Amino acid sequence: MKAVNIDLGVAACIVQDRRILLVKEARGTTLDLWGMPKGAVDKYEAPATAVLRELNEECGITGKVVGLIAVRERIYKDIPGIFIAYSVTTEDTEIRIDQDEISDYGWFKNSEFDNINWISKAMRDIAESALEGKILSVTDYTTLEKGHYVVYS
Repeated sequence: MKAVNIDLGVAACIVQDRRILLVKEARGTTLDLWGMPKGAVDKYEAPATAVLRELNEECGITGKVVGLIAVRERIYKDIPGIFIAYSVTTEDTEIRIDQDEISDYGWFKNSEFDNINWISKAMRDIAESALEGKILSVTDYTTLEKGHYVVYS
C-alpha cells in the first residue's frame, strides 16, 4: 500500500432513550449548524481514540466506542476525505460543553430532525442510522497485535 495525505474526521453518535446527542457549532464554516460531536484526527492518533478525545473536549464526557455507524468518503480540493461516525456509549449524565467550540447541545428524537439546521444532509442521515441501531460491532485485536488493531463487522 501507498500512504496518501487525507482529511480524516470522526463523530460520536450517542443514543440514549431513542434520542441522539447533537451539538451546535460555535465557530467556523459550520457556525450555528447542528451535528454530532466531531473533529479531526491528530497525527499518530487512532480514529477511535480521536472520537473519544473530541467528545471529551466538546462535551466534557467520557465514552466507549462500541461500533461503527457510517463512513463518508469524498474528494474535496483534490484531497481524499474520510469521516468515520462511531457508536459511542457513556455513563456520564452531565454535559459540559466547551463554549469556544459548541454553543448549545440537546438530545433529539428523529421526529424533531426537520426542525434542525444540520451541518449537512449526510450528517442527518448518519444520525438517523444511529437512531435506527444500524451498528457494525467492534472486535479489538490490539492485545494480539503490536498496536491499535480493530475490526468493525
